[in-house]
Amino acid sequence: MANIAVATAGKIDVLESIIQMTLPAAEAIVAGAPVRIESAGKFTNGNGTSTTENDVYGIATKSVAAGEPVTAIRKGVLDGFTFSQAYNALIYVSDTDGRLGDAAGTASKVVGRVIPAWAVTLGTAADKLLFVDL
Repeated sequence: MANIAVATAGKIDVLESIIQMTLPAAEAIVAGAPVRIESAGKFTNGNGTSTTENDVYGIATKSVAAGEPVTAIRKGVLDGFTFSQAYNALIYVSDTDGRLGDAAGTASKVVGRVIPAWAVTLGTAADKLLFVDL
């Protein structure tokens, strides 16, 4: 399993948000991280190592320190990842804390899929976006 990189550190562009939530961060969270709601009602990094850790709410839209508010997208379209995967490829919660992966981990779950978007002149390759559907 390879982890999915964020193209620009600290930034994910929200192109469409259907379901989202903003909560304080229980720990430092980086943009693009899968986050879950912990026992105190705050977002914390999720991973695919267990069914507790992989119970993610959504994908963090910015990097924050512990105690700062962070918005997570549960259903929507995000830009800012560096995908080598094909269009329609599934994206998973990685076994690495706070990262997405291109294959299922130990107890991983699907967070969404790579979708095409045409933001440039036709005749060039489509951009690759993440459709989040948790």
